Amino acid sequence: MAQTLKTIRNTRIEKIAKLRELGIDPYPAKAHKEFANARVVENFDKFEGRVVTLTGRIRSWREHGKLIFAHLQDESGNIQLFIQANKLSETSKESGNLGFSDLKLLDVGDFIQTKGEVAKTTRGEVSLIPHEIKLLTKSLRPLPDKWEGMTDPELIFRKRYLDLIMKPERREMFVRKAKFWAANREFMKSRGFIEVETPILEHFTGGADAKPFKTHHNALDEDFYLRISTELYQKRLIGAGFEKIYTVGPNFRNEGIDDEHLQEYYQIEWYWAYATYKDMMAMLVEMFRHITKEVYGRTKFESKGHTFDLADEWQEVDYVEIIKEKFGIDIFNVSDEELLEVVKNHGIKLDGAINRNRLIDNLWKLIRKEISGPAFLINEPKFMSPLAKSRPENRELTERFHIIIAGSELGNGYSELNDPIDQYQRFLEQQAARDAGDDEAQMMDIDYVEMLEYGMPPTAGYAHSERLFWFLENATAREATLFPQMKYKSDESVKEIYPDFKMPKKSAKKHSKDAYIEEEVLEKFPGTSFAYTVIKNVQIKKEDKELDELKSKILEQRSSLNLEDIKAMPSITTYRMMLKSTGVDVNSNRPSPEALLRRIAQGKGLYTVNTAVDAYNLAVIETGIGLGAFDLSKITTPKMLRFSKEGEEVVLLGDDSVTKTKKGQLVYADSEKLLTVDLNYRDNTLTKITTDTKDILLCSDGGPGIDTEEVKAALKKGAEYIIQFCGGEMGKIVLIQ
Repeated sequence: MAQTLKTIRNTRIEKIAKLRELGIDPYPAKAHKEFANARVVENFDKFEGRVVTLTGRIRSWREHGKLIFAHLQDESGNIQLFIQANKLSETSKESGNLGFSDLKLLDVGDFIQTKGEVAKTTRGEVSLIPHEIKLLTKSLRPLPDKWEGMTDPELIFRKRYLDLIMKPERREMFVRKAKFWAANREFMKSRGFIEVETPILEHFTGGADAKPFKTHHNALDEDFYLRISTELYQKRLIGAGFEKIYTVGPNFRNEGIDDEHLQEYYQIEWYWAYATYKDMMAMLVEMFRHITKEVYGRTKFESKGHTFDLADEWQEVDYVEIIKEKFGIDIFNVSDEELLEVVKNHGIKLDGAINRNRLIDNLWKLIRKEISGPAFLINEPKFMSPLAKSRPENRELTERFHIIIAGSELGNGYSELNDPIDQYQRFLEQQAARDAGDDEAQMMDIDYVEMLEYGMPPTAGYAHSERLFWFLENATAREATLFPQMKYKSDESVKEIYPDFKMPKKSAKKHSKDAYIEEEVLEKFPGTSFAYTVIKNVQIKKEDKELDELKSKILEQRSSLNLEDIKAMPSITTYRMMLKSTGVDVNSNRPSPEALLRRIAQGKGLYTVNTAVDAYNLAVIETGIGLGAFDLSKITTPKMLRFSKEGEEVVLLGDDSVTKTKKGQLVYADSEKLLTVDLNYRDNTLTKITTDTKDILLCSDGGPGIDTEEVKAALKKGAEYIIQFCGGEMGKIVLIQ
C-alpha cells in the first residue's frame, strides 16, 4: 500500500532524530568537493585508482546484502557508487561519517559527500568505491517518480526545482540562456558600449505602449510605477554626455499571459549618439549572427512553424505599402469606420478601447504572422510611434524599424525624436488617448521634455527582450523562464503537514472614511478593489437623441463579439470566478457586464432606462468593467463591500417581493441596508437612479487580476458619459482596495 506524503515525511523526521542521537548533524555547514562527477567519468584513465571526494544528491539506491549500488548526481551528471560494507569506515561523531549499518538513515534525495577509490565494476561502469560517506542535507520529501516524472505543465512551472532535478537535461536550456545574455554583452562591449543603471521604480512610465504595474513608496508617500522600458532614462544620459550606453535587466508590463508574453521579462536596450536607425539596422544583422554562432554554433533555425537563416540577406518590409497590398487600403486616407469593417471582415476580435491605432496594428499582425524573416519592418507611421523621429522627406512616416522573425516582432528601434516641441505635442496626443480610456498609451513625462529642451544629440535606440531567446529555442515564454509568474496555489497536503500555517492576512485598507472592503473579502479574493465618485446636480431625462446615436455607434463597434469572446474577457472571467466561488449559478445570474455584452452579441440591443443609466452602461460595454449607480440621497455612509449574512432582506429592481440572502454572497451595503446583491448584478429598489435623482454615487468593480487603473478608467469614462448627457459636476475618484 502506497504511503502518504505525511507518513513518509514523518519517517524521515524520525531518521533525523536518530542521526542526532548518533551525534551526526543532518545539516552541516561545511562540505568538501574535489571534482565534478562528469570529469571523473569522462576521464577515467586519469582517475583510475585515485582517491577523490565527490558530492551530490542520491538519485537511486539498490541494496544487495553487504553491497549497495547508488547513483550520485551533481550539476555535471551522475556517477555510480559501489558501496561495500568491508571498505566503509565506521560511524563517527567526530568526522560525521556514517558506517554501513547506519546507511539505512539515508534516502533517495539526500545530499552526501563521499570519499573513495575510482574504479570500474565488472560490467564496466565507472564507479566510486566509498571509504567515507557523510550526510550533507537530509531531505524530508520524496522525489517524484523516476520514470513518470512530472507531466503536469502547471506543476512544472510552479515547482521548477523539482522539474530540473528530475530532468537535468532541461538545465541545458538555461545554461544557453546565460550564454545568450553573455553574448549580448560581449557584442556591445566590442562596439564600445558601456552598461548603465536606470530606475525600476518610476513616477511616469514611458518608452512603450503598455499597461504598468503600480506600487506605493511608503517613505515618500507617493505612487510609483514599475518600468516598462529603460528608454527615457537612458536618453537622459545621452543628453548628459554619454554616447554609447545599454541596459540589461527586467521590465514589467501588467498585461496578459500567452506563449510570447510574460509580465516580468529581461531585455537589452541601448542608445547610440550620432547614429541613425540605418546604422542600427546594419549593426543588428552582425549582432544576431554573432549571438547565434556563440550560443548555438549556427544561424539557421526552425521555430513556431517557420524556418529562417540569419546569415541570409535581411529583406525590408514597408508598413504602409504592405497593408495597402494585402487589404487595399491607405492607412492615411481611410476612415475609422472603414478600418473597423475590414477588421471585422477578417475575423479579428478586439477587446477594450477601440481606436485607429489598434485597428491598423491588428491588420499588420495578420500580415506579420506569415513572414518568416529575417526582415526589417520600416516606414511605420508617426501617429503610431510617439518617440521616433519623422523622416525628412515624409513627415508622416518615422525612422523606425522592427525585426521580424518567425511571424513575430523580436526587436524595435528608431532614430530618436529630439525636438522638444514635437515631443511635447506627441505626449499630449498620448495623454488624450489615456484620458479616453487607452491605458496602454504613454504618459506625459514633463521632466523628459525639459531635458530635451537642454538638447540631446541625434541618437538611435533599440531593444530586444528574451523573446528572441524563446524563439531561437522554439519554446514558449514560460518554458524558457525559470520561475514564471503563476497564480498562487497550494494543495491539501499543506494544511495537513503544516497545521499552524496561515496565509498572511491582508487588512482592509480604509482609504476613505466613506467606504471600505471587509477583511474577509480581501482574504478570500486578494487584490479585490472598487472605485467610486460622486456626480452632483445632474438633470436626468428619460431619453436623449444624441445619446441614442452614440449608443448605436458603440453597439456597432462591439457587434463582432460572440458569446465565447465575452466569456473569455479577463474582467468577465474574474467576476464569474468571484460569483461562482460564493455559490452563484453564473449561467443564470451572470455578472452585469457579461449580461449587457451578451445582449449585444445576441442582437437584442440595450434596455432604455434613463440618460444616466444608459450613459454609464456604454462605459461598461466599452471596458468590460462592472459599474453601478445609486441615488446619493438614499445612501448612508459608509459604503462597504462585504459578505452577506443569512437572511438579510432587500427588494431588488424588478421584483415585488423581498429577497433574502444566503450567507456569504458578495454584496455592497451601506450602514443600514443592502445596495446590491452579487456585486452589481441587482440593485436595491430604494436606491435606484430615476429622473428625480439629483446626486449620483457611481461605483466600478475590481477583482483579483483586474488592474486598479482599469477600474478607475472605467469609472471615469462612465462619469464623463453621465455628465455629457445629464450635466453635473464630478468629484474626485476614490479607490478602495
